[in-house]
Amino acid sequence: MSERFVKAIKADEIAPGGMINVELEGREIVVCNIDGSFYAIERRCGHMNAPLEKGTLDGKVITCAMHSAQFDAVTGEALSGPVPKDFHGEIPPPRMGQFLMTVGSLMAHIKTNSIRTYATKVTSGIVWVDIQA
Repeated sequence: MSERFVKAIKADEIAPGGMINVELEGREIVVCNIDGSFYAIERRCGHMNAPLEKGTLDGKVITCAMHSAQFDAVTGEALSGPVPKDFHGEIPPPRMGQFLMTVGSLMAHIKTNSIRTYATKVTSGIVWVDIQA
């Protein structure tokens, strides 16, 4: 399989810790800037198809805005399913906590799949993404 890099964005268009959605030859891709290194992943969440750039990027972990499924932006690996069971010591308001538990139980049977990644390179301030299938 050969490489086929296409121009995605200027490197200075995305700050460290940021994500941006681009469409490259019909493919929806999110480019992430992780401490000055660029990574590209498919745009849609492996849980329920939500747009990942609407979520958050913390280090290399992308959290989907829709149901909080998490993915590794470098490898595409699904790190967790929807609605975390552990709130890391924080206690949500009672009604919100109950709502999240209900949503979590309803979605427990929906598999969260890993997402595709794409190779990137930066040349002369341009981020290029390999879209070869």
